[in-house]
Amino acid sequence: MAEHTKPEQILAHFTIQGTDHAGALNLDGPNTKLDIFSDDFLHLKDDEMNCVRGVSKEGVSISAIYCVPLTMSGNASYHGKHKSYMTVQPNYVVLGTHYLEPEADVITSISFTFTEANHLFYELGTFGHIIREHRLSFGQLREILRGVKRAPKHRRRGGRLELYYQWDRGPIIEASCKAGTITVWNATSGRLPSSDGLELQNRARVSCCFTTPLNLEAALRVVWQIMSLFELVTQSCQNVEGVTLEHKDAKRYTQLRLHLIHREPEKVQSVMPTDALVNGGLHEDEFKKVLIQWMDTAELRRAARQRFIEGFRCNHRYRTERLIGAANAFDLLPASDFAKQGSLPEEVEGLLTCFENQVKTASKTSETVNEYRERLLNNLGLIRGLNLRNKVLQRWATVPSCIASRLPAMPEAIAHSVRARNFFVHGSPLPMTTESVYELSSFFTDTLEFVFGVSELSECGWDTDRWNKEHYSLSRYKWYISNFPEYMKRIDAAVANSKAATTTP
Repeated sequence: MAEHTKPEQILAHFTIQGTDHAGALNLDGPNTKLDIFSDDFLHLKDDEMNCVRGVSKEGVSISAIYCVPLTMSGNASYHGKHKSYMTVQPNYVVLGTHYLEPEADVITSISFTFTEANHLFYELGTFGHIIREHRLSFGQLREILRGVKRAPKHRRRGGRLELYYQWDRGPIIEASCKAGTITVWNATSGRLPSSDGLELQNRARVSCCFTTPLNLEAALRVVWQIMSLFELVTQSCQNVEGVTLEHKDAKRYTQLRLHLIHREPEKVQSVMPTDALVNGGLHEDEFKKVLIQWMDTAELRRAARQRFIEGFRCNHRYRTERLIGAANAFDLLPASDFAKQGSLPEEVEGLLTCFENQVKTASKTSETVNEYRERLLNNLGLIRGLNLRNKVLQRWATVPSCIASRLPAMPEAIAHSVRARNFFVHGSPLPMTTESVYELSSFFTDTLEFVFGVSELSECGWDTDRWNKEHYSLSRYKWYISNFPEYMKRIDAAVANSKAATTTP
């Protein structure tokens, strides 16, 4: 989730083991590399590659963080002069007025934008156009006339007047959560109007001012937690761009520029503002509520959400691993999400206890049984717990009725989706042919991702009644609901055809 920038070379001096060495940092996305030159043999220990410091000829501090060797050491000759060099590749590069030690808690805030930020935070009235037919105040007319006071008299009146405006009304979103204060605002830049015309650009940016200073990994973890929500509500992958950091020892408003080296830009589908599940500019209060709840529950649910979003952001690209990941996300949810399974029937519990005792007794006298002891007991223990299907059904039960009522056959779809997952993981038997499973695997994946995403957002305060009534054009979740009946017919047909094939003599 990174921006694509033009290659840039920075000539600098880097401090290696207390000695300055000439070097060149070539910033080029995943092809970024750092070359360091010396008269003597060069070698860096692992801990020394955590942060290689340098300073450019312009005085910019360079922190090459978590470097890995590309060429540990080499030699080159030029007209009889011998030089040693080493080439490393950093995972992060920080440029600015201060160095950044990656494990030091010195980052007070982080700011970034992303591909479709302007559409997710679509704010009406920020920019506009006024023509002469609208009555202008005396003060507005006076300011306009000041700008043309040197013009000939016949050019100070008449003609056609068009006014273009930018109205800065403060932050679009401002929300306080456990991580800190998250602010979404319009970052507008441009040139003064001239005979060349008007030039103005705007990008919605997201800033998080932390409650306490964080190190680099912790600060980026907050970014990914925020972005997992933004990718869910836009229903598409997004590329994080223009990341800046604020160092606790830097002067106010002095930002460090962060390059994320190994995150290649993805192809991003355009998002219509009204297709977002909740829009920060159009539904400010609702978005703020969802954002706060999402962030305040992030630490407990981070693993499950990360597993989910890794597949969900692939959009229309489906693989078997994505189906497995969508199912696995439910297993990573906290146990408090699920009601405990009721006690087993007495006869079943007796059999289960008997089997467990047999395994324990046999493992004491048989090395072969003892080798499988833990696996056998674990599998028997699963019978007392919730299986995957029950977990997904329990999460579906939390979805508001305005959505659930439109998908009455969802329990059946969930059952088939879990069976498909079990087939790919364990080779479990299926009520349909293998060809049908592959043909329907995209729907099975969408089903599990739909249940997970809708249930997570609903618990964070998403207004499903409002969303359910809105029109759509590119909303993946609205398309899922529309196509659901047709896919259920295809499943029924696949099961019927498989049954007929097995009963035919």
